[in-house]
Amino acid sequence: MPHTKIRVPVQKRSIEKKHRIVKAASTAFAQSGYFPVTIPQIAKRAGISTGTVYAYFHDKRDILLICMQQFRDERLADFTEKLHQLETTNDLRQTVRDILGILVDAHDQYSRKYHDDLMSLKYSDAEIGAFLDSTIAVLTEAILDKLKAHGYVLRHPREQSMLASMLVDAVQNELSWPQLPEVDYDREIVIEDTADIILSMVKRADMKQTEMKRTDSAE
Repeated sequence: MPHTKIRVPVQKRSIEKKHRIVKAASTAFAQSGYFPVTIPQIAKRAGISTGTVYAYFHDKRDILLICMQQFRDERLADFTEKLHQLETTNDLRQTVRDILGILVDAHDQYSRKYHDDLMSLKYSDAEIGAFLDSTIAVLTEAILDKLKAHGYVLRHPREQSMLASMLVDAVQNELSWPQLPEVDYDREIVIEDTADIILSMVKRADMKQTEMKRTDSAE
């Protein structure tokens, strides 16, 4: 649908209307996938006209980018809250388990179709691909920075960040959409064992310093 100018909401009513569009789109994408959903369907869910959607967004892709940004911000807030508990409990294992639980629960919020559509866009749309990659980087960095602040580091940060990311992605996919539907996984066992694997990559920062000193002495 042609349009001339995108409206930047300023008044409370306009801001709320834009939020309704994003919320409606997010729900529609999560349930049906990105490609099948149309602007008129989003407008109907939001209770507004199709023309009004185009007053705030150029196209469906614009809405998707906002939905993705919102999802990243929500997960980052969740992680920050869980990582903050380290300051009082100092229970790293429980914190890692809680973060894994957040990731798995978030994965359950959308359909396999939406996941597959995003993966397709990742390789066909450079901006969306870059955003998805940066989302992983931002969330990973937030976790590593907080762990470091509490004296924990990965033994091999670059390699183990990649391995942990691939492991978590595989666990999320299998728990949400098992390749063998008849298999009834114990969710808690999978999360606990995944946490243990990740924790095997972590050590106290002072241990790292000690190892470095030993290496220097040996040389």
